[in-house]
Amino acid sequence: MMQMVVIIVLAVALVVCAALLYRVACQLCKVRKNDRMKRAFLNNVGREIRTPLKSVVEMASVLAKEDLYISKDEKRNIADQLQYNANLIGTFIDEVLLFTEADTFGHQIKEETFSPNGLCVRCLEANMHSIFHRQAVKLNFKRELSDEFFVKSDRHLIEVIINKLILNSCRFTEEGFVTLGCNTTENVRQITFFVEDTGGGIPENRKNNLFSWFEDPEDMADEAELDLSICQRLARKLGGALEHDESYVKGTRMLLILPLKETSLY
Repeated sequence: MMQMVVIIVLAVALVVCAALLYRVACQLCKVRKNDRMKRAFLNNVGREIRTPLKSVVEMASVLAKEDLYISKDEKRNIADQLQYNANLIGTFIDEVLLFTEADTFGHQIKEETFSPNGLCVRCLEANMHSIFHRQAVKLNFKRELSDEFFVKSDRHLIEVIINKLILNSCRFTEEGFVTLGCNTTENVRQITFFVEDTGGGIPENRKNNLFSWFEDPEDMADEAELDLSICQRLARKLGGALEHDESYVKGTRMLLILPLKETSLY
């Protein structure tokens, strides 16, 4: 009888130990996976951050020339570009914080009054370099709102999302156009920014997981899908959403839909 009790106790102890070892192994695998994901994500952000850094260095080199004579408009343009690239670098840092789920340190929403049309033009001008090597591609602005129409939101985050969408469109459009615009008619009581192109479109087998947050390092291999998943999270932070317009058949059309907070400039 005693032997039977000892065997049962040992069996129970072995089961408990096996369960604990399995739990530890699962936790260890999860830690390793998270570590690989963080490294892959940081590598991606590192690649992206080199572009604005390079632009800042080039502008600094121009300003350092002893025989430099530039007009007030040129000075203002350089200042705007430096500010834009500084904001872009800051947003990449925000993305890192977003990825690590550090809610207390993530980008704090800063609402300001701005013109949606003005924002669109600014984004197009900032992305002209994306098509310099593709003379067959044009960047267009589709004006649907009045220039006197103003809204209130986090202009910086909206710019980041739109810039990423434009860059992705430019990557996959060999000829034709990339068009940016905004309206308040496509979605009731909301403002819709759209980026449409004449590229090859999104493959059917990727449409279902287009905005899914990556769960494995291999999921980050496609930079375009990584950008879209990040943009979706940023859009939700603004109280909106990012959508793919499946009715558009000429290429790809992405929609950034945000709550409409119409306001006055004064």
